[in-house]
Amino acid sequence: MTTQTQIQQKKATLTIQAASRKEMSTVAGMIRSSADWYAEFVDEKDLDQHYVDHSWEEKNHQLRDFYLGYDEDGQAVGTLSLQYFNGYAYIGYLYLDTRFVGKGYGKAFMNFAREKVIKNNLKGMYLIAHPEAVWAVKAYEKYGFECIETKSENILSWNGACLDGYYEDGFELYLYSPDSN
Repeated sequence: MTTQTQIQQKKATLTIQAASRKEMSTVAGMIRSSADWYAEFVDEKDLDQHYVDHSWEEKNHQLRDFYLGYDEDGQAVGTLSLQYFNGYAYIGYLYLDTRFVGKGYGKAFMNFAREKVIKNNLKGMYLIAHPEAVWAVKAYEKYGFECIETKSENILSWNGACLDGYYEDGFELYLYSPDSN
C-alpha cells in the first residue's frame, strides 16, 4: 500500500510517500550526504548510523516506516523515518539531501509527522539530537520541540527504555506535543 501526502509550505510543495525497499538506496544516500557534518562530534562507534550501507538499508526498512519527499519536479529531496513506541512517534531519521536544505522541506516533513501523531491519537513525537548539530537543534526548537533530557541514563530509561538500541552517545532527548502548534 502506498501512502502519499502532499504538503504545501510557503517555500515548498512536498509530496511524501512511503519508501519501498528498492528506494532505501535513495534514503541511504540522503543520510550519507550530510554524514560529514556529524563526523567531528559523533562518537566513532555511532558513525555507522550516518555513513549507512546496504546492510543498514535492509535492517532499517524492516524496523521503521520510511518516507521519501519529492519536490515539484519529482526529485527526491529528503527522508523521514517513524516508529511507534508506547503512545509516541519516534523520528529516527529526518534528513534532507544537502542540496535542498533551507527551502522549507524540513518543516513539511515535521508537519507530515505531526499529522500522523494526531491521526493516530498519539501523545506526541520525540527524537534525539546532538547539541553540536546546531542546525538541527535550532530547527527542532523552532518547530516546538523541547529538550527534556540530557543525561544518557535517563534518556535510555525514558518511555519504557524504547531508545535502547537507537541512542547515540552525547545526544539529547527532545519532545513535541501536537498541542504545541
